[in-house]
Amino acid sequence: MDRHTQTAALSRRTFLTTASAALAGATLGGLVPRNEAAPQHPKRGGVLQFGTFNDTAGLDSHRHNQLHTSHPTAAMYTGLTDIDQQGNIVPGIAESWEPNKELTSWVFRLRKGVLFHNGREVDAEAVKLNIERIKDPAIGSDWHRGAVENIQAVEILDKYTVRIHTHVPDVSLPANVLHYPTNLQAPDNFDKAPDHPIGTGPFKFVSWTRWNETRLVRFENYWETDAEGNNLPYLAEIIGKPKKEDSVRLTALRTGQVHLIDNMAYADVERFKKSFGDKYHSWQSHLGGVFVVFNFRQGPFQDKRLRTAAAHALDRNAVHNSVFYGQGTMLDQPYPHGNIWHLEGSRSLEYDPDQAKSLLKAARAMGTAIKIVCNSTFTFHRESAQIVQEMWNSVGFKVSLEPLDTVPFLNARKQGEFHGLVQGNTFRFDPDSFFERNFHSRSDYAQVLSGWKNERYDQLVEEAKRILDPARRKELYTEAWNIVNDELPHFHLHELTMTSAAVKELRGYQPCVIGAFSHHGGGIRTAYIEA
Repeated sequence: MDRHTQTAALSRRTFLTTASAALAGATLGGLVPRNEAAPQHPKRGGVLQFGTFNDTAGLDSHRHNQLHTSHPTAAMYTGLTDIDQQGNIVPGIAESWEPNKELTSWVFRLRKGVLFHNGREVDAEAVKLNIERIKDPAIGSDWHRGAVENIQAVEILDKYTVRIHTHVPDVSLPANVLHYPTNLQAPDNFDKAPDHPIGTGPFKFVSWTRWNETRLVRFENYWETDAEGNNLPYLAEIIGKPKKEDSVRLTALRTGQVHLIDNMAYADVERFKKSFGDKYHSWQSHLGGVFVVFNFRQGPFQDKRLRTAAAHALDRNAVHNSVFYGQGTMLDQPYPHGNIWHLEGSRSLEYDPDQAKSLLKAARAMGTAIKIVCNSTFTFHRESAQIVQEMWNSVGFKVSLEPLDTVPFLNARKQGEFHGLVQGNTFRFDPDSFFERNFHSRSDYAQVLSGWKNERYDQLVEEAKRILDPARRKELYTEAWNIVNDELPHFHLHELTMTSAAVKELRGYQPCVIGAFSHHGGGIRTAYIEA
């Protein structure tokens, strides 16, 4: 396949912000292009105290999400592909890749000499074993399996080359083997991963106590270097300090207990910038979105009239002001204005409480009991769920709210023990990762969310997977999304942004535009502390 011919018509910006960018697979080697966050004279050593609003539910990264914006453990991993500061997909452990003409198989060529933290080399066999483990329903979570669900087989061509075969043509594959969530572990340590995981990233594991402390130390044999050939990372150690309460986390930053926080309360952002903007660094990132899931597997929302009434009762403006304090934007879809994948033709139901009441009365459903479940560890989930509860009660539902910690929440979601679910999504580097994973009938993840199935939707998303032209893909996704807006497995509420902040002594650090704290050529890989 002539990759340059296939992509010649795409602009540089479009090329880099779609999965088509993956076709180039340009080799960056170990050199990192200099950017404005890169230090001129980095100081090696130092311990970074990192205050986060969340913590992972477990250490085995194939079973438990290692959120790349808020879990320090995410620094232990890299994947076949990586992202740069602008969120473009770039080479990671794979230095190049290319598909066949039909987009049904992809050849990935690995860097030589990349090591796991235990000294084992990252080779083709390790890649194959990792993908197979994630695909195993007894091991990989619904979320992780969703990323590699379309992978049919991994073929070893030689020690440093694999060919990944897909069930159906898939332009998005390079985005799905990114280190979030498809990170690589040392195969000879799989059985010990729940207690002492071994990855490939810039930092390696020391200890973890949930909701107390994560300790990581510099991986001395990490392969990436800076623009001058110096080995990364610069920091000697990261100590993660999860702090659920926003006020506690911000106080920890202001009193010097931590150097960096991943997020602050939406209510505090403008006041912090006005009062302390000259004393701290701060960055606002697009994180993703928050939405309501309607359960199609059981309960009253199997009736479309009730789903429609519930959707008409939801006031995005109230969520915007009461939960997000004007930060970010009201959003009826996963991608915000300005993003290449924003769907201009999206049509969702408007706020109309009178229509909601009329629908409930016509369905003889006034007073219907509704159970909402949300993840209590996310403040914006909990507060959004409270607003949803109030709005649904106001039109005639009788709503109970059950906030749950991460593990009970995941169990309730998997078992379908809810009527309405307040759920979020992180940024998807290719839209297929959202539109297929969250809604396609064969997606395990979609089935633990709404359980909705629609044949036409499936056809549209499958067609979009095998097309390089982003304009045509957007047309297909727009039609598919409007089916979602009509059938209402989900109702999108708002954009998620996050504002991270750091002391001035933290140099060389800048998060990715979507909030990831570790990325190619930057983030904590190039961060250092100036005494």
